[in-house]
Parts: sequence; C-alpha cells; structure tokens
Amino acid sequence: MKRIILLSIVTVSLVSCNANFTAALTGQEQAAPVSYPAFSDETEVTINGHTLDAMEPFIAKDGSYLFYNSLNDGNDTSLYYAAAVNETTFTCMGKISNVNGTVPHLDGVASMDMQHNFYFVSTRNYPTVMENYLTATWSNGAVGAVTSVTGNFYIYTPGWLIMDAEINAAGNLLYYCNARFSGRAAPDEARLGIAAKNGASFNKISSSDYLLRNINDTSYIVYAPSISSDGKELFFTRMRLGTYDSEICVSIRSTTDDRFSTPKKLDIPAATGEFLEAPTLTGDGGRLYYHRKKISGDGKYHIFTMKRKR
Repeated sequence: MKRIILLSIVTVSLVSCNANFTAALTGQEQAAPVSYPAFSDETEVTINGHTLDAMEPFIAKDGSYLFYNSLNDGNDTSLYYAAAVNETTFTCMGKISNVNGTVPHLDGVASMDMQHNFYFVSTRNYPTVMENYLTATWSNGAVGAVTSVTGNFYIYTPGWLIMDAEINAAGNLLYYCNARFSGRAAPDEARLGIAAKNGASFNKISSSDYLLRNINDTSYIVYAPSISSDGKELFFTRMRLGTYDSEICVSIRSTTDDRFSTPKKLDIPAATGEFLEAPTLTGDGGRLYYHRKKISGDGKYHIFTMKRKR
C-alpha cells in the first residue's frame, strides 16, 4: 500500500513487550557479508486473464501462487491470486474469497508463511479500529475468518498505520512499516520494524531499532519490506523525502544476530515516474518480483521479475 494509496482514506480518517531475542547489542557495526546480491534479465510477468493494474506482488515460498492487488487507490483495491505456469507466467484465478471489502475499500499487500497463515493490510475499519493489519488462514483460493493482528507494533495516533508488512517464511517474525499520513500524496514519514510472534500477537523486538539502524534513514520514506527465507537479506523500497523517485534496495548480514548493512540500490533501470516498488523474493532466493508503472505503455502498473546472478 504505497505512496498515494492511502491519501483519501487517511485524510478522511484524520478529520472525522518486547519478545525474547538473541541479537547482541554491542553498539558497533557488524561485519557485512562478502557481497550484495545482484539480479539480471528483467522480464514482465504475464498474468493470463488479468487486465487491471497489478501491484504489491507476493510470491508464495514454493512458487505456486502469485498474490497481488489491483490499483491501490482505495476505491476498489482488491486482492487477487494467480497460479504459476512457470516463473514468468501465471494464470489469474480471480479475487481471493472472503478477504476483500465492499466499495470503497482497500485490501492489499498480501504475504503468507509456510503454514498458510495469510496476512494483509486493510483500511476497512480505520481509524475506529487502529489495528489495520489482518490475518486469516489460506486454503485453495479463499481464507477463513479474518481477524486483526494484535500486538504493540502499531502506533495509536490518527494518521499512523501499517502501510506494508511481510511475514517471514517460518511465521515467527513480522517485518512491517509504520507510516504517518497528514493528507499529502505521500507519507510524511515511514520506517521499518521487526516484531516477533508471541502467542496470537506480534510484539516489536527489543533489538528492532538496532538491527534496522542502517536502513531507517530519516532522509527517506522506507517501506515495502521483504525478507529472505534465511533472514540474511532484507529487500525494501525507499523514496527520498520531497520526491517521488522510488528505488528498490537490499541490506545484508552474515547472521541473523547481526545488524543489517548499509543499503545498496538494486540495478533496475527505470524512468522517472515508473515507481519501482514492492519487492518480493522466492523461497530459494532465485528470483525477485516487483511492480512498476509502464508510463511509455498502457500507463498501468505491471509486475516484473529478475533472476539472481549466480
């Protein structure tokens, strides 16, 4: 749920515990891995049967399904799923049952762990209900009963909400984005956090700020996190304050106790206004998916993929 997505909803809204964690808090920089990952051979993803905008992709860890949402304008932003034909071609299976609200609504930014616990962002009850991150169990194109994710990772002030989040493969860590909107087209600020599962809730870990110190640069709006299966690569989108020039970056670490490194921008050629955003990594780390706007084409958002250089 990026940039302009929440403008109308948040504008209306403004009017009307730490979990145990073993990271060493030394206060010193951790050694970075030998090299950053690199990707090549950009290919537009074909989604047979889908003609609308396709945004905020999430690839299931086994590669079987691609989840995404339609244009995130908050009017009829709905979650869809598509079955894999191969790594670059999918067949749209339609809207996910029991997950999308009634017009006007925004339901998007899906993610799912290996146990088929499904998560997504919604503004259906915001700000009456500030917990705008929801969960349900996924099964064959539908989800069961939808409930709010509880925990202390929310900021309970009008204008603040969870803009993006991704559950890790194991289902025990949530990488999320707190964003503050005041009526402008983009958030005034946005930063990442890490929360650990504690029963049915997720609570921000005590080392979250430390681990993400190199990523949460206050000169940028930082959002759309995606974590590798081994927890050593964190992909995300950032946009310098006062601009709409987005870039997809990656930070790395040698072990899951280490702080994430200084970010590196991925080499993805893009023209101004194409809005490279929303990375998602396959379970084996071999492919990265993301969306971009085809300003020289139909003007819609499409999903693209690149393969890892070995």
